Amino acid sequence: MIIKKNHFDLDKFFICFFSIFVIIYLVILCFPIVSVVKYSGISNIISTLQNHESLSAIKLSFQTSLTSLLLTFILGTPTVFFIVLNKKHLLAKLVDLIIEIPITLPPAAAGIALLLAFGKNGLLKNLFSIYNIQLTFTPIAVIIAQFFVSSIYYIQVLETSLSAVPIEIFEASYVSGCGKVGTAIRVIIPMLKKSIISGLILTWIRSMGEFGATIVFAGNVLGKTTTMPLFIYTLMQTNIVKAAAFSLVLYIISFIILLLIKTWCSNND
Repeated sequence: MIIKKNHFDLDKFFICFFSIFVIIYLVILCFPIVSVVKYSGISNIISTLQNHESLSAIKLSFQTSLTSLLLTFILGTPTVFFIVLNKKHLLAKLVDLIIEIPITLPPAAAGIALLLAFGKNGLLKNLFSIYNIQLTFTPIAVIIAQFFVSSIYYIQVLETSLSAVPIEIFEASYVSGCGKVGTAIRVIIPMLKKSIISGLILTWIRSMGEFGATIVFAGNVLGKTTTMPLFIYTLMQTNIVKAAAFSLVLYIISFIILLLIKTWCSNND
């Protein structure tokens, strides 16, 4: 009985001890959100949503982030299959290393890299001048910046899940008559549906919140390249209360979408 009591007391101690860390973590996360709610006010939120520039920033953020997300899925999925199925080859290892570089760069540094590569005076300036192409200060630049910074999140999630698939599943599919492409499309991708969705969610959230690379490469042109994070930055220069109100709108949009996605995932388990 004494031993059981000691174990019980020890368990209670550890529960209380770790609860402190949980509370600290929640305070760090929730206190800023509570502060934004306090400073926003219903009237400021309504006036923000009625503002044409606010609606333009919201619309542009959804358009560019969803386009970037589609690009990530189309280009990222075959890239992951190439890396995992050829992981012993030097080329696959090199590709894996290269695509992880953006995650190590500060967003502003990523923006400078994009500017020097695809800008008016970048490495491709001769080609762009021939065909009269300008990417900077356009929505396309926003999409490229979001893709450059966020696609790695999808790659990492899918690569981890695909690496855990037993090789026997691939071999059984090959024996049944499916080629490599058929196996990937008909067998593996449906198996990894949850991981794919999780990776895309992370990528989309990162794209929606992208700031540094976007402002350096695409600029902050209202109605053209100003996404929600950039519009918050613009509002902060003149009115912190309106910036808080628009930030709360971004919180609400993100929360609703995440809730809908998680509900959908739970119903499809």
